[in-house]
Formats: sequence, C-alpha cells, structure tokens
Amino acid sequence: MLKLERMIILVVDDDDVVRKLIVEHMTSFGFKNFIEAKDGAEAFRYIVDQIQRIDLIISDWEMPRTDGITFLRAVRAHKHRADTPFIMVTAQQSHERTKVSNAKQHNVSSYIVKPFRGETLREKVFQVLFAAEEKNKAS
Repeated sequence: MLKLERMIILVVDDDDVVRKLIVEHMTSFGFKNFIEAKDGAEAFRYIVDQIQRIDLIISDWEMPRTDGITFLRAVRAHKHRADTPFIMVTAQQSHERTKVSNAKQHNVSSYIVKPFRGETLREKVFQVLFAAEEKNKAS
C-alpha cells in the first residue's frame, strides 16, 4: 500500500517555476516530502547518499551541466538506486522520438511532454509507483 505522505520525491529541473509547479501538483496528489535540485549534478549528491531515501525521481531532460539522460544513466548504474522509479520530463519541440527511444534504452519508468496537465502527471506518477510496488512484491 502506497503511503504518499511518507514518500520522498526528488524533483530535478533547472527552471524554478517548473520545479515549483511539479511540487504543487504532487502536493495536491497527497505527497509531502520533496528534495529539489537544479540539474543532474546537484541531484546526484542525493543519489550517492545511501542514507537518503528516494521513492521517485521526476527529472527534466534538458538542463545545464548534467542533463536528464546522463542523470538517468547514473541512477540506473548505482546499485542502491537502479530500481528507483524515474519519470523524465521533456519539451515538446525537442527531438521527441529519439529522446524517448534513448530514455527507454536506459530503463526510464515513464516520460511526460511539456507542457503537461496535472492529470497527466498524476496518471504517470501513480502508474510507475504501482508498477514498482508490484515488482517489489514479486521479488
């Protein structure tokens, strides 16, 4: 059973407004605990901290320093974080098919295209969290 109020969500985006919007939506869904980072390099500090629990990562694709796909690869390569549900957020005008294909190769849990509606975010979040919960039950 998902306990939303206890889950810790890592939100990674270089745009403060987008991060705030994601946190607002997630709060309206019942989540209460967030870690925010401006790019993959900043977020990676939380990935290597084995004491820090992270239940879901929502990351932008295009960011300075360390982009979303580089960050996704780092998460998947980390033995304690490899199975962490990861939702990639990407801009509509970018090379969509190539990006989605690349993200799937690195086991992204799901992706969302900006601009997105709150309901779309909600569907994707619960879809990946329930899938992760089922996977954990099976193992």
